[in-house]
Amino acid sequence: MIFAVAVIVALTLSATDSAIGALIVPEGVNYVRAGGNLANTGDYAWWYGCSPTAAGMMMGYYDRNGYGNLVPGGVAESETYVGPPTGWGALANNTIASQGHVTDFYSGGYGASGDDLPGPWHSFNCLADFMGTSQDACGNWNGSTLFWWWTSGAPFTEANALATGVWSSCGMYGIGEYVDYAGYDTAVLYNQLLPGVADDIWGGQPNVLGFTLEQYQAEIDAGRPVLIHIDGHTMLGYGYVGGTNNINVYDTWTLGGGTMTWGGMYASHLHYGVTVMTVIPAPGAILLGGLGVGLVGWLRRRRTF
Repeated sequence: MIFAVAVIVALTLSATDSAIGALIVPEGVNYVRAGGNLANTGDYAWWYGCSPTAAGMMMGYYDRNGYGNLVPGGVAESETYVGPPTGWGALANNTIASQGHVTDFYSGGYGASGDDLPGPWHSFNCLADFMGTSQDACGNWNGSTLFWWWTSGAPFTEANALATGVWSSCGMYGIGEYVDYAGYDTAVLYNQLLPGVADDIWGGQPNVLGFTLEQYQAEIDAGRPVLIHIDGHTMLGYGYVGGTNNINVYDTWTLGGGTMTWGGMYASHLHYGVTVMTVIPAPGAILLGGLGVGLVGWLRRRRTF
């Protein structure tokens, strides 16, 4: 279906027009995006895993902008580095990884494995729970989270995770589970590689399909932050610098984050993928895709920490 839709869109263009992100650009005209950052965001320090922390910043943004209860207990903090509050006093940190999560899955400290307590565990109540972070059953050592990708560069969706049977170890799918737990749903949720990075990550042929800077800019312009995956780490993309290839990120390491070149390096880590999400107010059904289990061989896993 992905490829069929692409063909239909292409047929709406003339031989000299082009499609950029969600825009159709007629012949003889072009544009420059002015740039900018999402207002009223949350900048959070690493808390029991970079991926749930970055996802927690995404929840914090939506919580602070009309989607209450994505960070339960009140309005999400603007930052958790200096505070107050910080630590367990911060609502955002309990959304990222709860005390129950740390007790059941993190007793051995960062990088440990084989330390999960035998069940029954606490009732899942945080992003790290649903995302499989630090959980031996998901193949994660403490602080790490798995994300799955189509090596072709096509979007890997919630429906794909279900159809291929990897949903229980898929960090992206767990984000959707948390959103559902908080009383909302996702209209869009997927992982996608950048173009031409598959050979850098796994060897073999580079992927032709992929998520572009123009698509990222369109997400920001629409008021939606994006998870930015670099080798071994996950961050939150919340803005971009107009007229350049630079994006602004909160990195879970330093207050204020930093700026990086799209598809380049950040702190010596290659930028290779994104997770894109659109939250909707009312619950809705997840549509199952028609993919066969024989396509599992097309998948590869990435671990972040």
